[in-house]
Amino acid sequence: MIIWKKYISAIKRNVLVSSNQNKKLNYWRDDMFSNTLIFIIPMGIITLIPSLYWALDSGYYPMVVIDLTSVLIILFIAFKKGIKIKHRKLLFIGNLYVLSFSLIYYVGLNSTLYLLASCFLSVFIYSFKNKYTPALLNFYISAIYTSLYYFDLISFKNITFSPYELIAIFSNLIFLSFLICSLIPRLFEKLNERFQQNLVHTKKIEKQNNLLKEITWIQSHVVRTPLSRLMALTELLKEANISEEEKKFFLDNIIISSGELDCIIRDIVQKSENVHAEE
Repeated sequence: MIIWKKYISAIKRNVLVSSNQNKKLNYWRDDMFSNTLIFIIPMGIITLIPSLYWALDSGYYPMVVIDLTSVLIILFIAFKKGIKIKHRKLLFIGNLYVLSFSLIYYVGLNSTLYLLASCFLSVFIYSFKNKYTPALLNFYISAIYTSLYYFDLISFKNITFSPYELIAIFSNLIFLSFLICSLIPRLFEKLNERFQQNLVHTKKIEKQNNLLKEITWIQSHVVRTPLSRLMALTELLKEANISEEEKKFFLDNIIISSGELDCIIRDIVQKSENVHAEE
């Protein structure tokens, strides 16, 4: 458990060190990328062993190199310090597509699922200027494979089928890829809108709390001064042996203190109205 926590901390520290730490939506997108790396590394290492055994047993030595390189690149992305998170993401996405491209050739068309997964992860972790970029990559890869197969420049390992079957399979991949690229950005747009609304609401609450604190301070400190003075002056007026001059002095001061208290109360009322106006 301690090792796992240190492992998570190391990746988070390396990946998010150059990320925006203001907890906005972009930060959570970056955090999602770091979590992807956290879980994909142990899973990738576990699946690497049977993959290498299969590739060596089948004589697919280039696939051995591709698998090893892919895992090493992910480790590099996760643990290499000083790399901007944007470059980490692009390297990660490129690595996914190279691996998927190779798996289709060596394993078969079932590996088009890797292209679909690559599209899904790409849209989730990276904000492309053209939101359909991952889907277009899948389209280009599909077009390359279909063209090469049609002109007999390539053949898939241990399987043969007509170009029309190939087109049908890749068409479904392209359709789903464009669907993902259409829907997920909409989800992020809605989340961003809700996040901005929550942010504005939080700022309003903070402002209201500050006003309430200020009002509380005024009531407990500022109001106390003229009020105490008024109480003291009224007590002095109860004295029977005070002169007319002293009485006039006390009354003048009562008027002054009353005016001060009135101004303070008006200020409190104004601040209270501002609190309600912010709601």
